[in-house]
Amino acid sequence: MPVVPDARHRTRVAQLVAAHGPDVGRLCDACVAELPDIAGAGLAVITSLPAQQVRYASDAVSARVEDLQVTLGEGPCKEAYADRRPVLVTDLDDIQWTRRWPMFTPAAISAGARALFALPLEVGSTCLGVIDLYRPRPGALAGADLAEALAFAGAASELLLAEQMPGGQLPGTQAMYAHRAVVHQATGMISAQLGVPIPDAFLRLRAYAYSSDRSLDDVANDVVGRRLRFTEADDVTSAH
Repeated sequence: MPVVPDARHRTRVAQLVAAHGPDVGRLCDACVAELPDIAGAGLAVITSLPAQQVRYASDAVSARVEDLQVTLGEGPCKEAYADRRPVLVTDLDDIQWTRRWPMFTPAAISAGARALFALPLEVGSTCLGVIDLYRPRPGALAGADLAEALAFAGAASELLLAEQMPGGQLPGTQAMYAHRAVVHQATGMISAQLGVPIPDAFLRLRAYAYSSDRSLDDVANDVVGRRLRFTEADDVTSAH
């Protein structure tokens, strides 16, 4: 069930927007700094599943966690968005999570995340994406800390919504979009190479990244740089 904001939550959201906006990245960094034991944050903008754009990652672990969820197509981010509710994982090594996300969970632990909290970014009935917060050790996000995390999520939602308004493009917020554009360009190239729809081409790109144990962005850069070409026979050719 979605979290229903009360007056105190709305007031806190407004305070955070005023204190840390308009840059979404700066807001995420403030969230990490203010929440005890939270080591990093990643923010993904989602229009509809499986489409997912990593907007911001505060550190290398967060970047890897976000990349894994895009590449593998599983993880708390997907569920938080689909169900419009927080997904709070106090220990990724617990059997309920290893069974639920059999590919994502061991890879995220290996990357340095042990607890993970995915909070949907909602404005009214609209969900704009998800913010993922991680801890390097097991532990809960509850009580006042959870309320504060939800307020940061609400503030991020407000900033993302503001960008969509006329003249609302905010400074310092497009670096990750530009970075992620290479994935879309590569997907388009694979679609043309194989003669398949865009969603199928993206699945092929994800599958290759996973099977070769590389990041989605690295593989996409090789495709765009014409160092990697997908063929109809499911073979991938490299040119150097």
